[in-house]
Amino acid sequence: MHRTRDLIYMLFSIAIGGAAYLAFREMFVESEPVPFAREVVLVFLGAVATIYLTAVLLNRQTELELRKEGQVIILQQKNDIYMACIEKVAKIVETALHNDDLIDELRVLNHKLAVLGSSDVIASFENVLDTLISGLRDGKLNSEDGSNIMKAVAEMTSAMRRDILEEIAAGNVRITREAILRNSNRMQDLDRIEFDSSERELHQKENGNART
Repeated sequence: MHRTRDLIYMLFSIAIGGAAYLAFREMFVESEPVPFAREVVLVFLGAVATIYLTAVLLNRQTELELRKEGQVIILQQKNDIYMACIEKVAKIVETALHNDDLIDELRVLNHKLAVLGSSDVIASFENVLDTLISGLRDGKLNSEDGSNIMKAVAEMTSAMRRDILEEIAAGNVRITREAILRNSNRMQDLDRIEFDSSERELHQKENGNART
């Protein structure tokens, strides 16, 4: 489409140039000179050329602005869908049960992801779904299932980051992915620390009750 439009502009420019050449030839070569004819023709052709070039530049600028605005809208929609996927999977892990409403909402997000998501994000989301299916076969998630699911989500967030920020350098992608996975593992360690702390508090309460 853009090439066709550029071709039309080029042909129109050639036509204007040819018409200007024929006009000059007719007025200054093949006919008797007219007083101030050259100046009048030059002013007229200059005005036509200025108007034409201004119209072409404004049209190109408008086209670029519309394209940029469309890219911003798509990027915002991608970001919203990606964040919704992460939050929905986290909600399922938090519930730790097979919830039909959450599964239906995740199904809708899967369709949205199929429209706007990159190939890497879609493949990573497939891994998340496989991990969810494996963990929910018995109807509920245990701590190991939740850990595996969140690791798969960490992989997915790395793919989402690459897609949104468009990090092309392989070194940056590898380093960022490793950092995301390390942070995910650290969050699992924090969960275990919180669990151990709850156990200690419960144990202390039991000892206190036993003493009284």
